[in-house]
Amino acid sequence: MEDYLVYTDSAADLPVSVYEKFDIRIVPMDYVLNGKSITFHTEAPDHDAHCDELYRAQKEGADVQTSQIVPYRYIETWTPELEAGHDILYLSFSSGMSATYDNAVGAAQQLMEEFPGRTIRVVDSLAATAGQGVVTYTAALNRANGMSLDENAKFMQEHMKYIRHVFTVGDLNYLHKGGRVSAAVAVLGTMLNIKPMLIINSLGKLDVVGKTRGHNQALKALISGFKKRGAGSVEGLPKVIYLSHTSEYEGVKQLREMVQEAAGPDAIVETICESPIIGVHTGTDFYSVCFWGEPIEEDLKDERKNG
Repeated sequence: MEDYLVYTDSAADLPVSVYEKFDIRIVPMDYVLNGKSITFHTEAPDHDAHCDELYRAQKEGADVQTSQIVPYRYIETWTPELEAGHDILYLSFSSGMSATYDNAVGAAQQLMEEFPGRTIRVVDSLAATAGQGVVTYTAALNRANGMSLDENAKFMQEHMKYIRHVFTVGDLNYLHKGGRVSAAVAVLGTMLNIKPMLIINSLGKLDVVGKTRGHNQALKALISGFKKRGAGSVEGLPKVIYLSHTSEYEGVKQLREMVQEAAGPDAIVETICESPIIGVHTGTDFYSVCFWGEPIEEDLKDERKNG
């Protein structure tokens, strides 16, 4: 088997056991909690405890910020692997939400000039959180099944239009801070307990595609969106479904049961506490269902037609 490593970054959410099984590597990302900079390794065994601490602080009104990965972080992470003779496939956080992808491309070009004969392939996942996790899992599975670096990179690029995210948030004020909804909508929505339903579109950006009210109705809407988008329907892609959440363990247990029933017994359904890198922007009471499904472009046409 060709000797290359599969990398992602801390915006991805995967079960810790998957990182270990497939030797998936991480380019760590940073966030700032009440003035303290923290480097987050999403593959670490204390992943959930780390996330729980952040979301507890967030509910208490903590000041939290994130930053993109600068080129030097890639250089310091990848240089030892290139020196050891490894090539690299990197599945990055969506270019539609961060400059991380562009910084990775620049760093990869610099390193390949410094290490002639070594190859780094950077693939824009157009995804985040558990969706980026599904993408990374698939690339790691391809590698384990003997797919070469270039074949794998091409395969992932060609299939990225099938990665689906359906999610909801509990507090519209976090989306307002990110420029996704107006202040008036955020205030009114919070007062009325309105929970927006969102997707990540074909450009890797957020789109609000509906709304519901209350916790139970939000979970039902997630299942409806999941069914509508054809989970497990793409030939050649694994029927794996990742659910991410912001320390909402009871709620996600309920959601997992609903997803498993809808997807069938042959689907692999896993739950993961959402990375702080993404959770800073979604806020608490967040749930997502991420999977390979129908092409995003067709879905958006349908949303516009019905909206």
